[in-house]
Amino acid sequence: MKTYHGSCFCGAVRFEADGDLAEGTMRCNCRFCRKTRYWEMRLPDPDGFRLLSGSEHLRETPRADGADLDMHHWFCVRCGTRLWTAGSIEEMGGRFVQVVVPALDDVPEAELIAAPVYYADGAADNWWNPAAETRHL
Repeated sequence: MKTYHGSCFCGAVRFEADGDLAEGTMRCNCRFCRKTRYWEMRLPDPDGFRLLSGSEHLRETPRADGADLDMHHWFCVRCGTRLWTAGSIEEMGGRFVQVVVPALDDVPEAELIAAPVYYADGAADNWWNPAAETRHL
């Protein structure tokens, strides 16, 4: 377990997250993830996320599909950087926080390259199984 430091591009929002990229990351083929090039690391404990500064610059991406999920995607309103997703979904074990990997500031390139990636088939609402095609993700 490590403590990673993250921020948005303009530096207005800063956070810490306790996790381990070596335990795996995820990309998805659903519409939201494809449009935002989403790449996340789920934290083993949601309490391992700490917002350090910039709450006044945070906005939530509105849900385009009208789904009634407790899933909230946060970004910096000043520079547009995607930062994390938080929520509670029973099928995911309840409460969760997932940080956007590119928002992490202090990750050595070698650690990013070595991080395993799971490619979820969210486009078919088949999240628990890998996507058949991943080259475009």
